[in-house]
Amino acid sequence: MALQCWPDLRRLWQHQGVQYLGYQVEAARRVVEDLHGRAILADEVGLGKTVEAGLVTRELMARHGIRRVLVLVPTPLVSQWAAEFRDKFALTLAVNPRGAALRRAERIVISIDLAKRDEPRRVLQARPWDLVIVDEAHKLKNRNTQVHAFVRGLQARYLLLLSATPLQNDLTELYSLVSLVRPDLFGSYSEFWRNFLLDKRTPKDPQQLKQVLAQVMIRNRRAELDLPFPAREVELVGLDPFPEERELYQAVLRAVREEYAERRPYNSTVLPLLMLQREVCSSSHALRATLDRLAGSEGWQSLAWMRVRELARQVEENHKALMLERLVQRLGEPVVVFTEFRATQDYLARRLRRAGVETVVYHGAMGTGERDAAKARFRQGARVLISTECGGQGLNLQFCRNVVNYDLPWNPMRVEQRIGRIHRLGQEAASVRVFNLYARRTIEEYILRLLDEKINLFRQVIGEIDLILRSLDREKSIEARIAEITLTSRDDAEMAERFERFGNELAAFMERVRRRTLAWLGSG
Repeated sequence: MALQCWPDLRRLWQHQGVQYLGYQVEAARRVVEDLHGRAILADEVGLGKTVEAGLVTRELMARHGIRRVLVLVPTPLVSQWAAEFRDKFALTLAVNPRGAALRRAERIVISIDLAKRDEPRRVLQARPWDLVIVDEAHKLKNRNTQVHAFVRGLQARYLLLLSATPLQNDLTELYSLVSLVRPDLFGSYSEFWRNFLLDKRTPKDPQQLKQVLAQVMIRNRRAELDLPFPAREVELVGLDPFPEERELYQAVLRAVREEYAERRPYNSTVLPLLMLQREVCSSSHALRATLDRLAGSEGWQSLAWMRVRELARQVEENHKALMLERLVQRLGEPVVVFTEFRATQDYLARRLRRAGVETVVYHGAMGTGERDAAKARFRQGARVLISTECGGQGLNLQFCRNVVNYDLPWNPMRVEQRIGRIHRLGQEAASVRVFNLYARRTIEEYILRLLDEKINLFRQVIGEIDLILRSLDREKSIEARIAEITLTSRDDAEMAERFERFGNELAAFMERVRRRTLAWLGSG
C-alpha cells in the first residue's frame, strides 16, 4: 500500500467495519504524489469521492503535517461530511462555526452559502489553509460569480474540487475549474481559447485536451470498474383516480389553460399555474393549500377558480395514497417515499401513522439536528421515511432498498438524485426497487413515459447519465418544454402527440451528448 497513512487508517477501518475500494486508494495516491495535492476529483456519481477526499486529507497529514483544513459543501451535506470524516477518518470538523470559533478552529466544514457571506468570507480568506476541499464544485463553473471569486480568494496550499459533472455543456466551464486548481495549465482565458478551442463546444484536438486534463483531473467511470452495484428493479404503479379526483384534475387543467391564454399577451408570470398543475397530480391536499393562499389575491376570484376550490375541498381521500399504504404493507420492509410538496407529505404521514406504520418526515424547514434525528429513527426501525426534495442530495440510505416516487418532478435530474439515495456504493442488497406511482390519463403518465421509455432513466445505472441529464436540462429546459406542452395543448390527444415528439428529440439529444462527452473527457 503506497499511502503512508495506511497503517493507522487500516486499524481504524477494521474496527469500524469501513469498506473501501482499490480505485479510491489509488485516486488518493495520485492526487498526493502525481498531482501535488491540487486536483479535480471527477468520478461519476456514487463512486465515493468523499472517501477519496478523506484519504487525501489523511495522507497529506501523514506526509506533510498539514493541520488547517477547510471543507466547503452545499448546506444539506454539512452534517454528512462531518460524520464521514469523524467515523471513517477520525477527524473532527467544526460544523458551521461562527465568530471566534470560525477564527480559531483548525478543521472546519461549512456550507458554502454561509461561507461566502461578508463576515465569514473575510475571516476565511484572511486565514492561510493547508487544504481546501469544495464539494459540488460544478457550481464554480462560471468564473464571474460570487462563489467563484470567494474560492479564488482563499489562500490554499492544497486544493481539491469534487464534481461528477466538471463540464455540463460548455468547454469554458473546464477553464473555470482548472484555473482555480492549476492556473498554469491553460494560462489566461484568451490563451485557453487560442490554444484549445475551435468554439465553446469543440476542442481543436480532443486528445491534447485529455492529456492536459490528466495533469489535474481524475475521473473514474462505473463502466470501467468492476463494482458490486445492485441491479434496479422498476415497477410502474398505475391507478385510476377516484371519480371526484378525476373531476378535480380536469377542472384544474381547464382553469390553468384559460388563465394562461389570458395572461400570455401580457407576459404575466405562469409559475402559480404550473404549481397548481403539479400539485393536483400530487394530492388534493397540496392543491388546496395553494388555492387557499391565492384565494384573496387579485385575479383568482373567477368562477373557474371558485369551482376548483369547491371541488378541492370535497376531495379528502386520494387513490394514490391508498395505493402507497397497500404497497408499504406489501413490502414489509423500510421504504423511502419522495414527494415535492409539504402538504402531501403531511397527509401521507398522517395516513400511514393512522394505519399503524411508524413514519418519519424529512424536509427543508427542519434544523440539522431534527434531520439527523429523523435519519437515525429511520435507520433504527421506522418503516417509512417521507422526504421532500431537500433529501435528494443530503441522504445516504444504503440500508434501505426501496424508493417510491409518489409524485414525479418535471426535472429528470431530481428523479435520479432521489434514486441515488439508495442506489449507491455500500448498498448490500442484490437489487434496489424503484416504484413510480402515477395516475392514468394525466400529465403524470406522459412524464413517466418520457422518463421511462425515452430517457430510460429508471433502468440506467447512475453515472454518465448524471452528466448527460445536466446537459439535457440546461440546453433543452425540460421543465419549460413540459410546461409549454401542458399549457397550450388543446386536448389530451394533442398533448400525447406533442409529448411523443418531445421524447424523440430528447433521446436523440442524449446520444449526441454521450458521444461528445466521451470525446471531451474520455475515461479520465
